[in-house]
Amino acid sequence: MRTNDFTAKQTILGLVEVVRLEIESKKKTLSIGDEELVQKIMSKVSEANKEFATEKEELRYWGIVTREVAWYEANTEESEEIINRLKSGDQLFAQKFFYSTNTNGCNISRFRSKILANIKQTYKIEVSVEEFGDILYTFLWNEGTWSILDKYSRKSSFFCWLSEVAQHELIRYLEDMKLINVTRERTAGNTRLLGLSIAPEMWEYILNDTMPNGLYKDVLFSTLVKRNTEEKMMKSFCLKKEDLHRLQKKAEADLKDRLIRSDRGYEELVLRDKTPRVIEVSEEFAKDFCVWQEGKSNANPLADVLGVDLNHEDLQKKVVDFLYTIPQKLKWTEEERIVWTLRFIEDTAPIEVAERIGRKRSWVDTKYSRLNARFNKAVKDWWSKNAK
Repeated sequence: MRTNDFTAKQTILGLVEVVRLEIESKKKTLSIGDEELVQKIMSKVSEANKEFATEKEELRYWGIVTREVAWYEANTEESEEIINRLKSGDQLFAQKFFYSTNTNGCNISRFRSKILANIKQTYKIEVSVEEFGDILYTFLWNEGTWSILDKYSRKSSFFCWLSEVAQHELIRYLEDMKLINVTRERTAGNTRLLGLSIAPEMWEYILNDTMPNGLYKDVLFSTLVKRNTEEKMMKSFCLKKEDLHRLQKKAEADLKDRLIRSDRGYEELVLRDKTPRVIEVSEEFAKDFCVWQEGKSNANPLADVLGVDLNHEDLQKKVVDFLYTIPQKLKWTEEERIVWTLRFIEDTAPIEVAERIGRKRSWVDTKYSRLNARFNKAVKDWWSKNAK
């Protein structure tokens, strides 16, 4: 069935107005004019050259294409400014983007707290805001190329995509550092979906990337993205309540299986275990990693501990002697001791440290951050025992 161009244009224009309001309600910008946007949509519809049995099917398809094209434009507009500023070397922007806690600003705080809470719930590990920022920044920076950002497809919100990237990279980092070791295999039966606690736009991105078109995807989209009521879904799918529930369970099981088998890392974003997973952590890590958040900072606590300033030359030797006693008690490896000594005591540039020990700069940065946090805790513990 074919509709003439004038009628199609008017219909799509009406759909554009609806989607534009939807985009604006998400506090996003769509600067492209209606005429230009309609032309892009009609071009895509024409290229697909689909045949439809009824007007209802055709209208539904137009609605899908309209949302797809309009959101692509909005996502492109949002992401280009961020990506361009990061690639330009704007250090102030990068600092605010990766470390700011202002929930209303252009930064990762909008998804960071959710990820850190999920990590704590699943792995019983606390990761600081600074550590999280370091890990994501180092990964995206990619030795100055920012090439990871080029993989953004604009099919979803930039921040939804970045949230998925951040979660996946954090899990990979914790595993690579041998801080956790997940030993129990996940299945559709021993996991549950987080469901409505995940943002609709995140679910939309995951479903479009994971699920093939069909009834399962439609019912999941209706539940997780549109958030339709049970009554509306029963009417839409022409099902009784019991049949709808069975369909939802089958669709969820299929989705969970696809998430688990996927190598994209989605499972860590939207799946949780019904029973605790077996997590192996090193003895040393178990002792001090989970209390990092107490300090809220990697700032050196020596001024409070000793009541001295490292700039006072007459006390320099005394302070340095004290500094060396703490790492000895932490049982660091020789490599860890070298990294901390070069960076903390000798103030050697990270790139030089990396060259001396044959590691990447990113590894040195994250390793030093961890060592310094453990050192800070050890100093505070020493003070609590000796300042009586």
